[in-house]
Amino acid sequence: MNSEFDTPESYWLEPDFLLLDLVSYLANKLGAQIGITLMIKGAFLTGTLVGEREYLKAISHLFQNMITATLPNNLSAADKRSITESLDFNALAEDIYPENMDDDDDEEGAFDTPPIRYLHLKDPTIIQAGAALSLSENLLPIMRIRVSAVDGWMTGRLMTMVSANNEEDDQNDADDDGSGTIFTRPGRIQ
Repeated sequence: MNSEFDTPESYWLEPDFLLLDLVSYLANKLGAQIGITLMIKGAFLTGTLVGEREYLKAISHLFQNMITATLPNNLSAADKRSITESLDFNALAEDIYPENMDDDDDEEGAFDTPPIRYLHLKDPTIIQAGAALSLSENLLPIMRIRVSAVDGWMTGRLMTMVSANNEEDDQNDADDDGSGTIFTRPGRIQ
């Protein structure tokens, strides 16, 4: 039993294979960005699913910029380059596809990727009863989430609902911006 999910007792703890495929193939391999809503421990997390490489590139860029701004001026160019290269996390991707892999290659076991453990949510918003918290203005607006922590999911971004006391019909009509919005206003489903 090679995986932490291979025991009979852990069957119900196993991540959803459809979500794993969505993350692995569409986000990580193809680089597609998909609106998604996750249910985790009673809270909703909504945002745009992005690939692991985009997350690693963003976190590398953030740390490299932060360290470059704090390095002393008398440091040699080689030392500066060495320090910034040590903060390049792009090679740490867990879901790696060889570049020469043919999409039509159906040989069993020809290329086995290790199971992915994380997904990445860009411009996340956390929605709980009575509150919504947007994290899109952070220095790194991509949240790393353990796939095994996800209790449920659906495609499309969940938007916070306006109070039922708001009677302004003009503001209750949502514009279709193509973002995959699920809920926009009370009683309005797109």
